[in-house]
Amino acid sequence: MSLTKQVLPIMDSRALDVSIFDDVKIWNHKISDEKFSCEDQKCFPGAWYRKIVSSEDKWLGIEGVIQLGEFKPDPKRFNLDGLKRYMDNPSVYMGGKALLESDAGLSLNLTYLDSDTYKSLNLSAPKLCWRPFWRYIYKQAEDINGNVLRNEVNSWNISEPQSLIYYYFPGDIIRMKIYSPIPDYLQLRIELVKETDIPKYVELRKKYNLKDNKPSDFYSPIFHSEGHGKMDAEFKRVNAIDQYGNEGLSAKDTEAFVSKATWYETFLYRKIDGTIYKVPFNKNRQTSLICPSKEAVNVLSINDDLGAESIEIHPGNIYK
Repeated sequence: MSLTKQVLPIMDSRALDVSIFDDVKIWNHKISDEKFSCEDQKCFPGAWYRKIVSSEDKWLGIEGVIQLGEFKPDPKRFNLDGLKRYMDNPSVYMGGKALLESDAGLSLNLTYLDSDTYKSLNLSAPKLCWRPFWRYIYKQAEDINGNVLRNEVNSWNISEPQSLIYYYFPGDIIRMKIYSPIPDYLQLRIELVKETDIPKYVELRKKYNLKDNKPSDFYSPIFHSEGHGKMDAEFKRVNAIDQYGNEGLSAKDTEAFVSKATWYETFLYRKIDGTIYKVPFNKNRQTSLICPSKEAVNVLSINDDLGAESIEIHPGNIYK
Protein backbone atom coordinates (compact mmCIF):
# COMPACT_ATOMS: atom_id res chain seq x y z
CA MET A 1 0.00 0.00 0.00
CA SER A 2 1.37 3.42 -0.84
CA LEU A 3 1.75 6.04 1.85
CA THR A 4 -0.22 9.24 1.52
CA LYS A 5 1.31 11.08 4.43
CA GLN A 6 4.45 11.05 6.54
CA VAL A 7 3.70 13.27 9.51
CA LEU A 8 6.47 15.57 10.70
CA PRO A 9 6.30 15.28 14.49
CA ILE A 10 8.03 18.64 14.98
CA MET A 11 9.06 21.67 12.97
CA ASP A 12 11.76 24.20 13.76
CA SER A 13 10.10 27.16 15.45
CA ARG A 14 12.25 29.48 13.35
CA ALA A 15 10.76 28.08 10.15
CA LEU A 16 7.37 29.75 10.61
CA ASP A 17 6.21 33.24 11.49
CA VAL A 18 4.49 33.06 14.88
CA SER A 19 4.40 36.82 15.40
CA ILE A 20 0.59 36.86 15.07
CA PHE A 21 0.60 35.68 18.68
CA ASP A 22 2.74 38.62 19.85
CA ASP A 23 1.05 41.58 21.54
CA VAL A 24 -2.43 40.25 20.83
CA LYS A 25 -5.24 42.70 21.63
CA ILE A 26 -8.03 41.82 24.06
CA TRP A 27 -11.58 41.25 22.79
CA ASN A 28 -14.15 42.23 25.42
CA HIS A 29 -17.25 42.11 23.22
CA LYS A 30 -19.82 39.42 22.63
CA ILE A 31 -18.90 36.65 20.19
CA SER A 32 -22.00 35.85 18.18
CA ASP A 33 -21.23 32.20 17.39
CA GLU A 34 -19.50 31.26 20.64
CA LYS A 35 -20.11 27.87 22.22
CA PHE A 36 -20.02 27.79 26.00
CA SER A 37 -18.52 25.18 28.30
CA CYS A 38 -20.49 22.13 29.36
CA GLU A 39 -20.32 20.43 32.73
CA ASP A 40 -19.59 16.86 31.61
CA GLN A 41 -15.84 17.04 32.31
CA LYS A 42 -14.65 14.33 34.71
CA CYS A 43 -11.63 13.97 36.96
CA PHE A 44 -8.88 11.72 35.60
CA PRO A 45 -7.37 9.77 38.51
CA GLY A 46 -3.73 9.61 39.51
CA ALA A 47 -2.84 13.14 40.67
CA TRP A 48 -3.95 16.04 42.85
CA TYR A 49 -4.85 19.05 40.74
CA ARG A 50 -6.81 22.15 39.83
CA LYS A 51 -7.99 22.35 36.22
CA ILE A 52 -10.16 24.67 34.16
CA VAL A 53 -11.30 23.66 30.67
CA SER A 54 -12.82 25.66 27.84
CA SER A 55 -15.64 24.68 25.52
CA GLU A 56 -14.89 22.97 22.21
CA ASP A 57 -14.95 25.98 19.93
CA LYS A 58 -12.89 27.93 17.42
CA TRP A 59 -10.13 28.52 19.95
CA LEU A 60 -6.57 28.71 18.63
CA GLY A 61 -4.75 28.67 21.95
CA ILE A 62 -4.47 29.85 25.53
CA GLU A 63 -2.32 32.36 27.43
CA GLY A 64 -1.83 33.04 31.13
CA VAL A 65 0.40 34.96 33.54
CA ILE A 66 1.36 33.09 36.71
CA GLN A 67 3.63 33.56 39.71
CA LEU A 68 5.18 30.17 40.38
CA GLY A 69 4.80 28.41 43.73
CA GLU A 70 7.31 26.45 45.79
CA PHE A 71 7.25 22.69 46.39
CA LYS A 72 7.80 20.78 49.61
CA PRO A 73 7.96 16.98 49.12
CA ASP A 74 6.70 14.33 51.52
CA PRO A 75 9.80 12.64 53.03
CA LYS A 76 7.79 9.46 53.62
CA ARG A 77 7.27 9.11 49.86
CA PHE A 78 10.93 8.99 48.89
CA ASN A 79 12.48 6.02 47.04
CA LEU A 80 9.32 3.92 47.10
CA ASP A 81 10.15 2.61 43.61
CA GLY A 82 13.85 2.11 44.33
CA LEU A 83 14.91 4.98 42.06
CA LYS A 84 15.89 7.37 44.86
CA ARG A 85 13.31 10.01 44.03
CA TYR A 86 10.24 11.54 45.60
CA MET A 87 7.08 9.98 44.20
CA ASP A 88 5.29 13.34 43.96
CA ASN A 89 6.23 16.09 41.54
CA PRO A 90 4.45 19.37 40.76
CA SER A 91 3.58 20.78 37.34
CA VAL A 92 1.93 23.89 35.96
CA TYR A 93 0.81 23.49 32.38
CA MET A 94 -1.66 24.13 29.62
CA GLY A 95 -2.97 21.89 26.90
CA GLY A 96 -5.09 21.59 23.80
CA LYS A 97 -7.38 18.88 22.52
CA ALA A 98 -8.84 18.64 19.02
CA LEU A 99 -8.56 15.03 17.78
CA LEU A 100 -5.74 14.21 20.20
CA GLU A 101 -4.64 15.86 23.43
CA SER A 102 -1.34 17.64 24.06
CA ASP A 103 0.13 19.01 27.31
CA ALA A 104 2.87 21.59 27.68
CA GLY A 105 4.18 23.87 30.39
CA LEU A 106 6.53 23.61 33.37
CA SER A 107 7.42 20.83 35.80
CA LEU A 108 9.77 20.95 38.76
CA ASN A 109 12.89 19.15 37.67
CA LEU A 110 16.53 18.25 38.22
CA THR A 111 18.68 21.31 38.72
CA TYR A 112 22.35 22.16 38.35
CA LEU A 113 23.59 24.29 41.23
CA ASP A 114 26.12 26.35 39.25
CA SER A 115 27.48 26.92 35.75
CA ASP A 116 31.11 26.03 36.45
CA THR A 117 30.98 22.26 36.61
CA TYR A 118 28.48 20.00 34.90
CA LYS A 119 28.21 16.81 36.86
CA SER A 120 25.96 14.00 35.73
CA LEU A 121 22.52 14.37 37.21
CA ASN A 122 20.73 11.37 38.67
CA LEU A 123 17.17 11.01 39.88
CA SER A 124 18.15 11.96 43.43
CA ALA A 125 19.63 15.33 42.40
CA PRO A 126 17.77 18.37 43.78
CA LYS A 127 14.63 19.59 42.04
CA LEU A 128 14.62 23.34 42.52
CA CYS A 129 13.71 24.85 39.16
CA TRP A 130 10.69 24.69 36.88
CA ARG A 131 11.72 23.49 33.40
CA PRO A 132 9.66 23.48 30.19
CA PHE A 133 8.10 20.26 28.93
CA TRP A 134 5.82 19.32 26.05
CA ARG A 135 3.94 16.11 25.29
CA TYR A 136 2.24 15.32 22.01
CA ILE A 137 0.90 12.37 20.02
CA TYR A 138 1.35 11.76 16.31
CA LYS A 139 0.55 9.09 13.74
CA GLN A 140 3.62 8.22 11.76
CA ALA A 141 1.96 7.26 8.47
CA GLU A 142 -1.36 6.45 6.83
CA ASP A 143 -2.39 4.53 3.72
CA ILE A 144 -4.55 5.90 0.90
CA ASN A 145 -7.68 5.13 2.93
CA GLY A 146 -6.46 6.96 6.01
CA ASN A 147 -5.64 3.78 7.94
CA VAL A 148 -2.72 4.07 10.34
CA LEU A 149 0.15 1.89 9.24
CA ARG A 150 2.18 2.39 12.38
CA ASN A 151 0.94 3.00 15.89
CA GLU A 152 0.51 6.43 17.42
CA VAL A 153 3.61 7.76 19.14
CA ASN A 154 3.31 9.49 22.51
CA SER A 155 6.30 11.82 22.69
CA TRP A 156 7.45 13.29 26.04
CA ASN A 157 10.05 16.07 25.93
CA ILE A 158 11.70 18.38 28.44
CA SER A 159 14.35 21.08 28.14
CA GLU A 160 17.90 19.92 28.75
CA PRO A 161 19.20 20.38 32.32
CA GLN A 162 22.31 22.04 30.86
CA SER A 163 20.09 24.79 29.42
CA LEU A 164 20.38 27.03 32.47
CA ILE A 165 18.77 29.87 30.51
CA TYR A 166 15.47 27.98 30.77
CA TYR A 167 15.46 27.56 34.54
CA TYR A 168 12.46 29.30 36.14
CA PHE A 169 12.19 29.51 39.91
CA PRO A 170 9.48 29.82 42.56
CA GLY A 171 8.47 33.45 42.78
CA ASP A 172 9.14 34.13 39.10
CA ILE A 173 6.20 35.61 37.21
CA ILE A 174 5.99 34.11 33.74
CA ARG A 175 3.66 34.30 30.75
CA MET A 176 2.79 30.91 29.30
CA LYS A 177 1.23 30.46 25.84
CA ILE A 178 0.14 27.53 23.72
CA TYR A 179 -1.17 28.31 20.24
CA SER A 180 -1.71 26.82 16.80
CA PRO A 181 0.47 28.65 14.23
CA ILE A 182 -0.52 26.25 11.42
CA PRO A 183 -3.17 23.51 11.16
CA ASP A 184 -2.40 20.33 13.13
CA TYR A 185 0.40 21.91 15.17
CA LEU A 186 0.92 23.72 18.48
CA GLN A 187 3.77 25.61 20.11
CA LEU A 188 4.62 26.36 23.74
CA ARG A 189 6.12 29.72 24.64
CA ILE A 190 7.28 30.85 28.09
CA GLU A 191 8.28 34.45 28.76
CA LEU A 192 9.67 35.94 31.96
CA VAL A 193 7.57 38.86 33.22
CA LYS A 194 9.32 39.48 36.55
CA GLU A 195 12.11 37.55 38.26
CA THR A 196 11.76 36.10 41.75
CA ASP A 197 12.78 38.00 44.86
CA ILE A 198 12.99 34.90 47.08
CA PRO A 199 16.59 35.12 48.41
CA LYS A 200 17.35 31.40 48.02
CA TYR A 201 16.60 31.48 44.30
CA VAL A 202 18.04 34.94 43.69
CA GLU A 203 21.40 33.69 44.95
CA LEU A 204 21.20 30.42 43.02
CA ARG A 205 20.43 32.23 39.76
CA LYS A 206 23.48 34.45 40.21
CA LYS A 207 25.66 31.34 39.90
CA TYR A 208 24.51 30.71 36.33
CA ASN A 209 26.14 33.80 34.78
CA LEU A 210 23.04 34.58 32.72
CA LYS A 211 22.74 37.68 30.59
CA ASP A 212 21.25 40.43 32.80
CA ASN A 213 20.90 37.66 35.41
CA LYS A 214 17.58 36.60 33.85
CA PRO A 215 16.33 33.45 32.12
CA SER A 216 15.55 33.60 28.43
CA ASP A 217 12.19 33.21 26.74
CA PHE A 218 11.55 29.61 25.75
CA TYR A 219 10.09 28.43 22.44
CA SER A 220 9.35 24.75 21.99
CA PRO A 221 9.55 23.17 18.57
CA ILE A 222 6.25 23.41 16.70
CA PHE A 223 4.82 20.01 17.56
CA HIS A 224 2.10 17.90 15.98
CA SER A 225 -1.37 18.03 17.57
CA GLU A 226 -3.91 16.78 15.08
CA GLY A 227 -6.98 18.88 14.33
CA HIS A 228 -5.86 22.17 15.84
CA GLY A 229 -6.36 25.20 13.66
CA LYS A 230 -8.92 23.53 11.42
CA MET A 231 -11.63 22.23 13.77
CA ASP A 232 -13.16 23.08 17.13
CA ALA A 233 -10.79 22.48 20.04
CA GLU A 234 -10.71 22.86 23.80
CA PHE A 235 -7.91 24.29 25.92
CA LYS A 236 -7.10 23.86 29.58
CA ARG A 237 -4.99 25.24 32.43
CA VAL A 238 -3.72 22.91 35.18
CA ASN A 239 -1.87 23.15 38.52
CA ALA A 240 -0.95 19.67 39.77
CA ILE A 241 0.99 17.39 42.05
CA ASP A 242 1.64 14.44 39.76
CA GLN A 243 2.60 11.00 41.08
CA TYR A 244 5.08 8.69 39.37
CA GLY A 245 3.65 5.41 38.12
CA ASN A 246 0.15 6.34 39.23
CA GLU A 247 -1.58 7.60 36.07
CA GLY A 248 -5.14 6.31 35.89
CA LEU A 249 -5.06 5.01 39.48
CA SER A 250 -6.42 6.56 42.67
CA ALA A 251 -4.30 9.46 43.94
CA LYS A 252 -1.99 8.30 46.72
CA ASP A 253 -2.06 9.93 50.15
CA THR A 254 0.73 12.48 50.47
CA GLU A 255 1.81 15.40 52.58
CA ALA A 256 3.58 17.01 49.62
CA PHE A 257 2.69 20.67 49.28
CA VAL A 258 2.80 23.40 46.62
CA SER A 259 2.64 26.94 48.01
CA LYS A 260 0.37 29.57 46.53
CA ALA A 261 0.69 30.05 42.79
CA THR A 262 -1.22 33.01 41.38
CA TRP A 263 -2.71 33.26 37.91
CA TYR A 264 -3.09 37.00 37.32
CA GLU A 265 -4.92 36.55 34.02
CA THR A 266 -5.88 33.88 31.52
CA PHE A 267 -7.05 34.30 27.91
CA LEU A 268 -8.14 32.16 24.98
CA TYR A 269 -7.01 32.94 21.42
CA ARG A 270 -9.57 33.26 18.66
CA LYS A 271 -9.70 34.68 15.14
CA ILE A 272 -12.46 37.29 14.84
CA ASP A 273 -13.05 39.14 11.56
CA GLY A 274 -9.70 37.89 10.29
CA THR A 275 -7.66 39.07 13.31
CA ILE A 276 -6.28 37.08 16.25
CA TYR A 277 -7.62 38.34 19.58
CA LYS A 278 -7.33 37.08 23.13
CA VAL A 279 -10.65 36.55 24.89
CA PRO A 280 -10.82 36.58 28.72
CA PHE A 281 -11.08 33.02 30.08
CA ASN A 282 -13.72 34.10 32.57
CA LYS A 283 -16.10 32.01 34.68
CA ASN A 284 -18.67 31.85 31.87
CA ARG A 285 -16.11 30.14 29.61
CA GLN A 286 -14.82 27.61 32.16
CA THR A 287 -15.62 24.15 33.35
CA SER A 288 -13.96 23.97 36.77
CA LEU A 289 -12.42 20.83 38.31
CA ILE A 290 -10.66 20.21 41.63
CA CYS A 291 -9.51 16.59 41.78
CA PRO A 292 -9.87 14.21 43.46
CA SER A 293 -10.97 16.20 46.52
CA LYS A 294 -11.80 19.87 47.07
CA GLU A 295 -10.23 19.62 50.53
CA ALA A 296 -6.82 19.06 48.88
CA VAL A 297 -6.71 22.31 46.93
CA ASN A 298 -7.35 25.90 48.02
CA VAL A 299 -8.63 28.08 45.19
CA LEU A 300 -9.05 31.78 45.86
CA SER A 301 -10.75 33.79 43.12
CA ILE A 302 -9.04 37.12 42.45
CA ASN A 303 -10.79 38.39 39.34
CA ASP A 304 -13.49 36.23 37.73
CA ASP A 305 -13.53 38.43 34.63
CA LEU A 306 -9.90 37.57 33.86
CA GLY A 307 -9.81 33.98 35.10
CA ALA A 308 -7.45 35.12 37.86
CA GLU A 309 -7.02 33.00 40.98
CA SER A 310 -4.52 31.74 43.54
CA ILE A 311 -4.04 27.99 43.96
CA GLU A 312 -2.45 26.06 46.82
CA ILE A 313 -2.22 22.25 46.74
CA HIS A 314 -2.00 20.46 50.09
CA PRO A 315 -3.38 16.89 50.01
CA GLY A 316 -2.08 16.19 53.53
CA ASN A 317 -4.72 18.50 55.00
CA ILE A 318 -7.39 15.89 54.26
CA TYR A 319 -5.90 13.43 56.71
CA LYS A 320 -5.12 15.74 59.61
